[in-house]
Amino acid sequence: MSGRRARPTWIRRNTAALASLALTVPLLGWWSVRADYKSWHDAEPRDPVTVAAGGTAYAGATWYAASVEVDPQPKTRVAPEPPPEGTTRVRVYLRLQVDDLGKLEGLGGCRVHLRAPDGRIWDESTSDGAFQDRPTGCTGGYDEKLQSWRGPKVARYYLKPQAGKPFETVAVFIVPSSVAGTVQPTITWATRLPQYLAFPR
Repeated sequence: MSGRRARPTWIRRNTAALASLALTVPLLGWWSVRADYKSWHDAEPRDPVTVAAGGTAYAGATWYAASVEVDPQPKTRVAPEPPPEGTTRVRVYLRLQVDDLGKLEGLGGCRVHLRAPDGRIWDESTSDGAFQDRPTGCTGGYDEKLQSWRGPKVARYYLKPQAGKPFETVAVFIVPSSVAGTVQPTITWATRLPQYLAFPR
């Protein structure tokens, strides 16, 4: 009596495919995690370009030391809202110049931050106009001529920048009072990360 060979089970018939799958799934997972990590890592501001006391050339401009004021007085007569408990305002004046006005376009899109020694970062507060007496951002003023309705002390800051002449901008922040004395102004551009411009205090 001759016996019949048993038919191979589904697992035996698909051994090669299952082995391939066992290798492919972890590989795809690793590749996806690696891509996400690289994207996050490349977008983190971690390579400082430090501004020297005499000025530093970066992004088509020369940047000078920043001036930092903790708990500044408002610049308008309007009574501002007090900051949340345990926080304070910090006002930063940035000074820079461009030798070629065409380079101003490349300064657009900057983001001004404050960075604590422990790595925490705060963005500029856009609702604190009572504390601003200069244009915000990195491209300077926009007035063609001195405007009579601006106070004489601040009107010059709103004039369009001139080639080879320094101009100033301002940024206001609300940060925990515990770090207000140690935070460092920084500027980032999405196109230049992971580099960022750092202003020592």
